[in-house]
Amino acid sequence: MAGAQNPFPGAGRSYRHPHTGLPWSRAFTVYVPRGLRRTTRAPLLLALHGCNQTAADFAASTRFNQLADRHQFIVVYPEQSMVNNATRCWNWAQPQNQQRNSGEPASLAGIVQRVIADRTRWRVDPDRVYAVGLSAGGAMAMTLGATYPDIFAAVGSHSAPPYRSASSSSQALSAMQGRRLTPPPPSAPHAMVLPPTVVFQGSHDATVWPANAQKIADQWLAHYEQGRSGRARISTPKASRTAMARPWTKTSRRGYSVRRWSAGRDRMLEVWVVEGLGHAWSGGAVDVAFSDRRGPRATTEMWRFLSRHALD
Repeated sequence: MAGAQNPFPGAGRSYRHPHTGLPWSRAFTVYVPRGLRRTTRAPLLLALHGCNQTAADFAASTRFNQLADRHQFIVVYPEQSMVNNATRCWNWAQPQNQQRNSGEPASLAGIVQRVIADRTRWRVDPDRVYAVGLSAGGAMAMTLGATYPDIFAAVGSHSAPPYRSASSSSQALSAMQGRRLTPPPPSAPHAMVLPPTVVFQGSHDATVWPANAQKIADQWLAHYEQGRSGRARISTPKASRTAMARPWTKTSRRGYSVRRWSAGRDRMLEVWVVEGLGHAWSGGAVDVAFSDRRGPRATTEMWRFLSRHALD
């Protein structure tokens, strides 16, 4: 690893690992929260930026580092390069990036495994590893959950289409508009149960249309039922809603609806739809691109959901 530096916000320390130049390798930064003892086993969050963002932009927008300082977890920020995508998007729509041991999912899983293996600066609890992302990063987080459920205990998607909703760059736009059929789960015995998932989506998102939130939920539920085999049955969703502040102003808080599904006592799926939110991180920092401070804090709510889960 490169020497310690602190290019990202937060009171802890950041360690930058550069791009090696090897196929599919990516630069990444590890954020270690202030006060975390080197011998303490800590959860790990893989945070995937969206298109036209850098890892530092995503850290500033979401403020995951500040939350990590409070709750003592490690954050890893991979960086997509303009060599691999001109707008820094994760290439979630390409078939080679939708499989285990292939392309970008293999690269990102390798980053996680590399961080877990480094015990000189920190200790990672391998049973509490999570992935979240915005837009293309959210789609890649869904892909990681589907292809590496033995690594990721739970995942979070913000403003993203479902897993494998497109199989080419030309299909990506129609998938983002919710116009493509989501592939059904494979038949048993190859069926897989997707990891617990939390979804955030804006009701006024013109880039990734709101219909995608329901599509992700439908896909998750179909996979769960197909591969349930001895697991608890999923409950009917419990819904709640908060009204947008009135009178509406440019600074009023956004309303939202949330639905939650459980299996036994375990909360397995949450879908948040934020009223009036465009293509931006809900409850994010002020004056940062792709960030909207007025909605519920996706950073806090996602971590609350993710941290409830560990690998069996």
